[in-house]
Order: sequence, then C-alpha cells, then structure tokens
Amino acid sequence: MSTTQHVKAADELSRLPTTRQILIAWAILMALTIGSMVAGKVTSAASLGILWTLTLLAITWAKARTILLVYLNLRAAPAHWRTGFSTALAFMLVLLLAIYAFGFFDLMPKRPG
Repeated sequence: MSTTQHVKAADELSRLPTTRQILIAWAILMALTIGSMVAGKVTSAASLGILWTLTLLAITWAKARTILLVYLNLRAAPAHWRTGFSTALAFMLVLLLAIYAFGFFDLMPKRPG
C-alpha cells in the first residue's frame, strides 16, 4: 500500500463512529423507545389524540435521525445527503400526520346516501 492509500484508509476510519458514540446512540434510542411507549399509550385502547400523536411523531423523527446519523454514518456524508434524507423523513412524517388528522378530525367529505 502506498502512503496515499494509508492516509485515505486512516481518514475513512476516523470518520466512522466510535464505540462510545454507538453506545450513547443506543442508550438514546432505548430512552426514546420508552418515550414512544408512553406517548403511544401502549397499555390503553383509547385514541391518542392529536397532541400525543405529534409527540409520537417527534420521537419517531429523533429515533430515525439518530439511526441515520450514527449507525448509517450519515454525519460523515456530504451535506446534500443529510439534507435529502432529512427532507424525505420530514415529508413522510408530515404525510403520516396528515393521514391521521383526516381520520381524527373526520375531514373527508361524506358521501350522500
């Protein structure tokens, strides 16, 4: 291996998340999972309501961002990749919220008859 290849390999390794970062991300994901269980009222059959749904979607966003940035190492990727994934994630969560709101507020027009 040439010196240039060694430098390139060392640079790539330095961009990988450390064991400590992975363990911290895991702990955060576990805490967020407990938060989603509380927000999702897993022990209740009652409807969540819009406020709890927003909380649940915010937790989902935080979990997805943690996975993308740490486990998939998107933090080391160019900015346009982070922006693209963040935009796609936000779009999906807003779409889920819109679908829920249509059902929750019964916004769909009723058919006569």
